[in-house]
Amino acid sequence: MLSAKKNQILSEVGSGTPMGELLRRYWHPIAPVLELGRRSVKPVKLLGEDLVLFRKPDGSHGLISRHCPHRGTDLSTGWVDGDIMRCPYHGWAFDSEGRCASQPFEEAGPSGGFRDKAGVSAYPTATLGGLIWAYLGPDPAPLLPDFELFSWGHGFVEIIMTELPCNWFQCHENGMDPVHFEWLHLNGNAVRSSPTDPEYVPTHLSIDFLEFEHGFVNGRVVETPVVPPKGTYAGTNDVSEGGILCLWPYTLASGNTIEFRVPVDDRRTLNITWQYSVLPDDVPPGKQDQDKIPFWYGPLTDPDTGEILTSHTGNQDFSAWVGQGAVADRTTESLGRSDKGITLLRRRYFEAMEQVARGEDPPGTVRDPEANVNIQLPLMGKSLYTEGMPRRVFEEKLAARKESGLFGIGGFLTVQAGRPDHLQKEYDDIAGVAQMPAAEVD
Repeated sequence: MLSAKKNQILSEVGSGTPMGELLRRYWHPIAPVLELGRRSVKPVKLLGEDLVLFRKPDGSHGLISRHCPHRGTDLSTGWVDGDIMRCPYHGWAFDSEGRCASQPFEEAGPSGGFRDKAGVSAYPTATLGGLIWAYLGPDPAPLLPDFELFSWGHGFVEIIMTELPCNWFQCHENGMDPVHFEWLHLNGNAVRSSPTDPEYVPTHLSIDFLEFEHGFVNGRVVETPVVPPKGTYAGTNDVSEGGILCLWPYTLASGNTIEFRVPVDDRRTLNITWQYSVLPDDVPPGKQDQDKIPFWYGPLTDPDTGEILTSHTGNQDFSAWVGQGAVADRTTESLGRSDKGITLLRRRYFEAMEQVARGEDPPGTVRDPEANVNIQLPLMGKSLYTEGMPRRVFEEKLAARKESGLFGIGGFLTVQAGRPDHLQKEYDDIAGVAQMPAAEVD
């Protein structure tokens, strides 16, 4: 267990706090590019800071403090006027560098206004993988890591966003907890399918972790003498062969998903899932426009009952994290052998905070432009995502999913509940499902 002080340090993300200063050394995804193509202004809260994101006519973005320094009005209720964000109250306006660009009434008077005294905070933005990213730290900013997943072309990508009423670090710890997959997901699904006679999956015997430049590789040994005839189960993988990754500062990468646990403030997290649904290998790569990757907001609770959803893998994770409270109390934990990765992760974050306090770059920082091109990651089974799935195998899996009633995108379950129906058609068109014989798709 941790002391109350250490638990507080892990949880606080505001400016000037140890963790807040560490997190400000990284880039953060804040919105889909497509969303800002449909609306020009969006309020954003990141690391406890109230901000407004806006799209300029050339397609670039500005990110500035949300409240006008004149009377404190919320700038997100204003509008974009050329390259500037205009306050609706009295027309003051600000550019993407935070400079005051207009004070209409003041400038009409004898003093000519006082723009130089009325600026706001501004932060740089960038786009990658269909997402808009922000950097809130000191100059010089590091490079936004160009991980290889954002260049894969044999998958259909969609972006899912869900705000969670809990601290980001209890979400991130999930990435170093392989054993939860056996129980929270697989055995939990077995109980939901057959409450009186669930068929449990093979159990974990041991777990291991390997640290590399950008994070950690998860490994495990799973007992497999009796493999379930239906469904899925966690398989053994050695860390030297790759695996599921826990990346700095708060990312889980499994191949079919990249999950960002973005800290809104100390008690809220924006979970952004970049879902990658594999396409058949005969589909030419590069079918999706990176600036038009579809997005949707996933529900946390059932609208009919108000209860937290547990039907899908992502929702099951959400229920566990939210169930720990707004800020997990780590002073009362009883950690065991399954928590080897949790204790490793916490130790490394305390060390990273000390690095930042000494003026050093934290782990995962990229500054060499030549090294920031299609950064390779030690993911398990990578060829499936980079080359696609053989058409025959794809069709077999699609048919099996439909027969079982578990049909989701491309025959595979989406990671979260609430997925819009129109995305299935988009996927089918790209995957060539519509051209398959009618007997196989009806």
